[in-house]
Amino acid sequence: MSNLMMLTRSFSMLGLAGDLLKPSTAFLQQHRGRKRSLKRTITRAEKLERRLKREAKEAARKQYSFMERVSIRRMRSLLSPSQQFPGRLEVDKETDLPDAPECNVYVRSSVKTQYQPISKALGIHRIMQQPSIYNNPNAPIRLRFELNMTTERLTKMINSSDHIVPIPVPFKHNEKRTIMAFAKTVENQEIALEAGAEVALGVDIIKKIIKGQFRTDDYDFCVAHTDMSSAILPLRGILKSRFPTYINGGLGENLPEIIEKFKNGIKLSVKSDPVYPVWGLCNAVVGRLSMTDEEVEANIATVVDSLCKLRNPALGPFINRALMMTVPGEAHVALDLDKYIPVPTADQIEQVEKRKNKKRKKETVVQETKDDEDLVAAIA
Repeated sequence: MSNLMMLTRSFSMLGLAGDLLKPSTAFLQQHRGRKRSLKRTITRAEKLERRLKREAKEAARKQYSFMERVSIRRMRSLLSPSQQFPGRLEVDKETDLPDAPECNVYVRSSVKTQYQPISKALGIHRIMQQPSIYNNPNAPIRLRFELNMTTERLTKMINSSDHIVPIPVPFKHNEKRTIMAFAKTVENQEIALEAGAEVALGVDIIKKIIKGQFRTDDYDFCVAHTDMSSAILPLRGILKSRFPTYINGGLGENLPEIIEKFKNGIKLSVKSDPVYPVWGLCNAVVGRLSMTDEEVEANIATVVDSLCKLRNPALGPFINRALMMTVPGEAHVALDLDKYIPVPTADQIEQVEKRKNKKRKKETVVQETKDDEDLVAAIA
């Protein structure tokens, strides 16, 4: 009897466990309800929207071949120096950001660009280069200028070019610069070689250069004495931007002074962006951290003045932003250069406005003439 009771109890316990393991009816209904909501029908408007998106995607895909799409992707990601680190300043994206941080430790992208005076920027970099961090107290100081390459003509931009700027405080830049000098007399040729030129050429070598018997690509810069100003004119197309003129400082009577300027001056390399031609970049090494603040500031003022001469100040600011960096390194500080940037005069602004008005009148006349011709053709 006791064995029968024990079997009955065990079966009842197994039945209770089975009931607990069985899913409830409510759970099954809820699960089915979720499946039904996932399989709801799509409306006609949604079908039309999906079809239009699919057609637009297919049309965009057929517009370019596979290799063209690859090259476009490379152009956007690789060949745009303006958008590479640290990127170009776009003021429109900072309109909603606070003007200044609430404390001295903040995320750079959470506030507007903070422009620092030159002395404070130098102090920040000197802290970064102390022995306990990067340990390079004599690091070269590099400026990265973001430029606006537009001109009065919408279809013309400022060309890429290299310039040498004489500075008030020379420093050791560790750049090897090869110079080719032109002089008519043997005496001036010897003076040029003693001043530091790699080679000094006379009138007899010009024909060999034109025929291709003498290479000029091995030399970074070219200087010339004034007695060779007419003799070197056939080389303008060969030397291009290196052709010595009074404007770039490569032509003069004092060859040792000119060669010294090209040896110790600051090299400005203005490059236009291949993807966005309206943008440009200029990199220049202006000094070293071991120099005093006054010496670095004097060099920066000279560089900014020379750079701004490449574009009419009446067209607007040429320098979009200037960043101070060290070589090597990616730490950067935005500089406040307002007092060094030239202010356009009233005459310059008036001249630009006159030229713009003339162009607008010409465009209006051309458009009216074209409309009249179209009207006559339609009537005929």
